[in-house]
Amino acid sequence: MKKLNYQIFYYIIKEMMNNNVITENALATNLEVSERTIRRYIKILKDRKVIFLEGYGEKRIWIVNDKFFKDNLLK
Repeated sequence: MKKLNYQIFYYIIKEMMNNNVITENALATNLEVSERTIRRYIKILKDRKVIFLEGYGEKRIWIVNDKFFKDNLLK
């Protein structure tokens, strides 16, 4: 298993807070990593209830659990 890069977690969360309709492709392009890598990190964040996907189709938006983010990642 590859070692997780916490800077990628931080970047994904920060971008989702600034732009709740950002795509996995845009995140991958900005970070210069594969979409598969982004999907892996997003799955971990969703499993830990840090982020949520709300809506359907083109009206999907990312919701960031601000309390979790502030309490655990900004220390």
